[in-house]
Amino acid sequence: MLERILVTRHGFRSNWDTEWLPEMSPTGIPADPSLSAHGVDQSKELATYLSSLPYKIDRIYASPFYRCVQTIDPTAELLSLPIYTDNGIGEWYGLTRATHPSPAPASVMKGFFPRVVEGYTPSLVPSTTGESMADVHERCRKALDVLIERADAEGLKTILICSHAATLIAIGRGLTGKPDLHVNAATCSISEYIRGEGEERVGNWKRVRNGDCSHLSHGEERNWWFEGDIPVYTNDPAMAEVVLPANASEVERNADPSANSSATEKEKDESKL
Repeated sequence: MLERILVTRHGFRSNWDTEWLPEMSPTGIPADPSLSAHGVDQSKELATYLSSLPYKIDRIYASPFYRCVQTIDPTAELLSLPIYTDNGIGEWYGLTRATHPSPAPASVMKGFFPRVVEGYTPSLVPSTTGESMADVHERCRKALDVLIERADAEGLKTILICSHAATLIAIGRGLTGKPDLHVNAATCSISEYIRGEGEERVGNWKRVRNGDCSHLSHGEERNWWFEGDIPVYTNDPAMAEVVLPANASEVERNADPSANSSATEKEKDESKL
């Protein structure tokens, strides 16, 4: 039976520190940037840490988008594990786009990252007509149910998921059954969930780590949260601190010592997660 789920976010994106042109995408998909040099460094630090854990990681799942597979590939190399790309934990584009961009298939990704598994059936495939915040939470809950059911059937104990900020948050809320749970979602952060009692596959997990960045030399960067159906960042480009939204509860603020007592001015950013 599955006992532990580790969740991490992709590293720093190339289009966050360079002028992005669609033709710069390795896969040819405009909404599919690679990591920046800094993001590559983060991925290596993440891999060094994950390969030193006292327990075994049995399976690696990644969003099919390039930046997520690129982030987790060094970890897969050190652990000698394949990478299963799963659309169910893929990017969230909200309702700001007419269509939901689709990632490159595993056959294409395998050309870049040989550890990618071809022929894998994803837990589900998101709508291509856009998703609301409620939609992505429900999508991740359903994907988790499938992934946990499969892990239980295979006798896996620990799985690692590499995804995006929105899905990382939705995963944490789905696992714990807490729809308003504050989840730190900085680049290459690590959240850890331990299975609770009961027969349910989702909703009964306990979070024991929330967006830990202690393994990263630059610490926490580019944190993110939901505000309705539009992605939000602080206007601090380094994202050096967790800043909760203005309507965050006092419970959230008191539970997170790194959160400011009041939120800074926020800006809406459609450059995504």
